[in-house]
Amino acid sequence: MASQTQPAILLRGGTLLIHDDDNHVIPTHDDLLIEGSTIAKIGKDIQPPSGAKVIDCTGKIGSPGFISTHHHLFQTQLKGRHANHTLVPYLAPGSFIASLYTLEDTFWGELSGALEAIDAGTTTVVDHTCVNNSPDYSRTAVQALITSGLRCIYCYCPPRTVSNWSPFTFGDDFQCSWMMENFKTLAAQGPYGNGRVEIGFAHDGGFLPPEALISLHETVRAAPAKLITSHAVGGAMRGYAPSAIQALDKHGVLGPDYVLSHADFPKEGDAEKLAKSGASVSTTTNTELQMGWPPVALEAEFYDHASLGIDCHSWGSASIVTQMNQLLQWKRCDRGKELDKEGKWGRSVGPSVEQVFNLGTIGGAKAVGIPDQIGKLKAGMKADILIFDGTSPAMLAAAEEDPVAAIVLHSSVRDIGSVIVDGVIRKEGGKMLDIIVADAFEEQQEVVKPGTSLSWKDVVQGVLESRTSLDGKVKNIDMRDAEEKIITGFHFNREGMVDYND
Repeated sequence: MASQTQPAILLRGGTLLIHDDDNHVIPTHDDLLIEGSTIAKIGKDIQPPSGAKVIDCTGKIGSPGFISTHHHLFQTQLKGRHANHTLVPYLAPGSFIASLYTLEDTFWGELSGALEAIDAGTTTVVDHTCVNNSPDYSRTAVQALITSGLRCIYCYCPPRTVSNWSPFTFGDDFQCSWMMENFKTLAAQGPYGNGRVEIGFAHDGGFLPPEALISLHETVRAAPAKLITSHAVGGAMRGYAPSAIQALDKHGVLGPDYVLSHADFPKEGDAEKLAKSGASVSTTTNTELQMGWPPVALEAEFYDHASLGIDCHSWGSASIVTQMNQLLQWKRCDRGKELDKEGKWGRSVGPSVEQVFNLGTIGGAKAVGIPDQIGKLKAGMKADILIFDGTSPAMLAAAEEDPVAAIVLHSSVRDIGSVIVDGVIRKEGGKMLDIIVADAFEEQQEVVKPGTSLSWKDVVQGVLESRTSLDGKVKNIDMRDAEEKIITGFHFNREGMVDYND
């Protein structure tokens, strides 16, 4: 059983990835001491305090924990269903299906999604969630996040409702009578889990009338919300309508507490609006490439305001390293393609491994508003740390040559031996440690009794039972009909649509 508190921890004898004042990564052979939730000291030959846990990091790489600025953690039970989906066929069985979730589905989906993130080296997540079907749902989700050990901003979204599955009738219920009061209560009572879990707000309400949009933001910020996030999708599918950045900026609601996910097909001036407002974008490379949306994070005008996210681990990897790798190589290829159009070719490769590594660390920390707490290995900052095995078959030699390249280009989840979040070891020896179900709220319908110890096998059982239950609910739903209603309801450009299956 894993303890929820840890003695001091000393990482001894490894290579630490330290950022200098210009945000360059300097591999340093130092020890690192953790006391409580904080990095207490980095230096040579640190003597461990009495009772400290000493971890021999010889041949290993210590890295800042990764930060995912856009993720739908509840979707674990849906994994494997969307391998060949674009946005339209995904929305009903991957997003609106949240309306069919029970409290049990919510608990196991959120918990397993958070644990998968930790396993992959993500220590902080912006969770854009659609499972707020009642006050108990949001409390259950927050309880699962506290239980997991993850650092998270739970971005509360208005209920995604389906009033009828046949014929498919849907909407986002901004007028829900209990929704805003429940959100304000959650925000006022937070943060939770020793400060690890905070409350933000998520919406796709850029279409709202100006008065309603402005009032919504005033209420959310007064709660207060730690962060506000919204999807931002453009291009031909949306009929080249104004971008979300344009719409939100026009009404004066953009600010440094904003993260816009995707932000594909940006309009002229979008980058300047981001810079002026202090808002950020989250590139989720796997999603962008599957959708055919060019990722923006490595574009020069967006880079300083960009970060990385996972989006849907239901259709791709929950590894930020995978997002880094895909983004880097896509941008290098795209650069070569553009040069070739001009009759030119590149002698240099273009963007570097350090650039994408920084998007997943310091870029994410800036996006969530706490660059002084996470994203770097530095005394006084939170102890969110990954330990990679530099002698694994994948990383052998690469770790000695260039530790950042070893992570970005050679590593996988199995090379992450240990994950520390907030000074607590959550993964050790390549395996997730047991967790204790948190006692989060006095008034809450329990799914699993607080204080219960859960192993990963227990989580597996809960997720698979939930998956079976959801399968029974959707097996007779006409998803093609739902797609057609979504195309009309979201005002997608039907005339410009190409269906390769026709």
